[in-house]
Amino acid sequence: MRKIVAGNWKMNGTRENLVEIKKISDRFSGSDVDIVICPPFTLLSAAKEIATNIFIGAQNLHVENSGAYTGEISAVMLEDLSVTHAIIGHSERRNEYGETNDVVARKVTTALKKKLNVILCIGESELERNENKTLSVLKEQIYGSLKDITDIENIIVAYEPIWAIGTGLTPSLAEISTTHDSIRLNLLEMYGSSASNIPILYGGSVNGLNASEIFSVANVNGALVGGASLSFDTFSPIVKAIENKT
Repeated sequence: MRKIVAGNWKMNGTRENLVEIKKISDRFSGSDVDIVICPPFTLLSAAKEIATNIFIGAQNLHVENSGAYTGEISAVMLEDLSVTHAIIGHSERRNEYGETNDVVARKVTTALKKKLNVILCIGESELERNENKTLSVLKEQIYGSLKDITDIENIIVAYEPIWAIGTGLTPSLAEISTTHDSIRLNLLEMYGSSASNIPILYGGSVNGLNASEIFSVANVNGALVGGASLSFDTFSPIVKAIENKT
C-alpha cells in the first residue's frame, strides 16, 4: 500500500512561499512516501519547476475541458502543466459552492480521463456526527461520488470530518478506526478485492504531535493536511511520522 501525505494550501501562498515547497522536495528526496503539495492555481507552474522530488496537485477542476466558464480551470490545463493530482469534492467545495455527489462524480470522471490521480474527499458535519449518521453519510458520498467509475487505479479517498477541519479537534483513534474500516468495506463492496489497494487518507487537524498515533490505525494510509502543510517546519514531522509506519 502506498503511503501518501498531501498538503492542501487552499487560498494561501504567494511566490515567496515557494521556498517551503523547495525545502520539502529537497528534504524528502528518495522517501518512500508519495508527497503531494496542492498550492493555489497561481503557483502550480512555478511549483512544478522546483518540486523535483515530490508531486504537485491542483485543488479543483471543472467538469468540462474547455468553454465559456469564466474563472475555472480544466483538466486539460492541468495536464498541460504536468500536474499529477487533483483534490475533488472537498467539503469546502461541497458546502460553499454547492457541489453535489453528482457534480463530484463528473469531475472524477473528467480527471481520470486525463490520467490525474484523484484525491476524493468525503466527510460528515458536526450535526451528522451527533445524530450518529457518519457512516451512512460517508457511504452515500462514496457511492455517489464514484458513480459509474470503473477504473480505480488512480483513486485516493480522503476522509475529513468537517467539524475537525481547522478546529484543532480530532476524532478518537477508535472513531477513526471505525470510520476508515467502514470506508474500506464500502470500497470492497463496490470494487471487490482490487479496492484493498485504494489508499485512504485521514484529514482534519493533523499535526506533528498526533500524526504517529493516527497513522498507527489500520486502514489509515496517510493524511490530507491543511494549515500544517504551509510550512516545512510543521509539515515535515507529519511526513516523518508516516515514514516510520511499518
